[in-house]
Amino acid sequence: MHSQYEKTSLTKKGVAAFGGYIDWNTQPSIFKQYPSFLFSYDFGQIEEFRFLELSRMITSKENIGLKPYYKLSTPSAGNLHPIELYIQVRGIKGIISGVYHVDVQMSKFVLLQEIEEDGLEAELGLSHKYEGIIVIVSCVPFRSEWKYGVRALRYCYLDAGHQIAAIQASATIYHKEMTILSEFDVKSFNVLMGFKDEETVCAVISFAKETEKKVKALKKSLLHVSPTDYSDTNGELFEIVQKQPILKSKIFPISTTKEQILQRRSARKFEDTPFIKSELEYIMHTLTKDVYPLVCYSILLGHENKDQLAAILVDQLFIKNAQIIVVVTSKHFSSEKLMLAGALVHKIALESSEFKSTGIGAFYDKRLQDFLGTQNYILYVCALGK
Repeated sequence: MHSQYEKTSLTKKGVAAFGGYIDWNTQPSIFKQYPSFLFSYDFGQIEEFRFLELSRMITSKENIGLKPYYKLSTPSAGNLHPIELYIQVRGIKGIISGVYHVDVQMSKFVLLQEIEEDGLEAELGLSHKYEGIIVIVSCVPFRSEWKYGVRALRYCYLDAGHQIAAIQASATIYHKEMTILSEFDVKSFNVLMGFKDEETVCAVISFAKETEKKVKALKKSLLHVSPTDYSDTNGELFEIVQKQPILKSKIFPISTTKEQILQRRSARKFEDTPFIKSELEYIMHTLTKDVYPLVCYSILLGHENKDQLAAILVDQLFIKNAQIIVVVTSKHFSSEKLMLAGALVHKIALESSEFKSTGIGAFYDKRLQDFLGTQNYILYVCALGK
């Protein structure tokens, strides 16, 4: 993975060469939609789906130029939203058992395939039926590649980490316990889901209980629908993404409220107001307890280092009024570590009611390593402030 870290690292020369005008009218669609003739449930219609709605829903919409700009309850680098959600539902009273797509734009759960004796379990390495909900988190690399090139590898998995943490937080509010499923063939599962060479699974999360009933494999793959309205890629990024492992580790526990989830937005305007002792203690506690395999560095911003750090963070001057810069690192670079980093930053954002934070994925990798005096891989940066 070292070569992939180097390949996706930012340098001043690389940023200068890649930078330039972006025509937002050519942005690929950010929401996947299946045919309207398929049966669906509306958001708010099924009580058992409420925790999923809370973890991924549109919180606001406005028009910028000729295109609508959506904000979701889950953040995304560049507002490109490369993540999709699917669920399998079985044995819940009043709900058709089947595989569904979570259509965020239309606020619907769209039924792709009914199940009875068969199901996704067989392809997930499970021999029995699981009653409840199984969630599939996937990513669509081209949505991020369109703007960020091969660097999008990182942003896709950071976004996936945010999404998984949002599901964890929402599930905790609704008193649901989640289990990560990972012992299965990812390529075969992608084929079964009808993803083709445009989309791939990042994580599978179970909110279901095993029964004693045997399960059969689905007879055919699910309906294929392209996740973007067009694709213009050389295939390099997707080839890399296909080789990445899925999430296997547990996500950090998160304590929050529905209001925090819906109000959580990345802060880009900080007041130059110092943190009080209790806020600093929370940050230090969160970043030092149970964050393995991640290693976090906390940088207290002062007059002597603000300009230097802003320059290292690709001249993102808004950080100058932040109070602390958190740098999330790891001794190994992988899709899983990136997802864990995204999840940790999401946890900080949801639990920090007295201050605000924003995740920063753009930084000059080598310069930040040198600044910290570490050989660890830099995964993510987070600015904290009032």
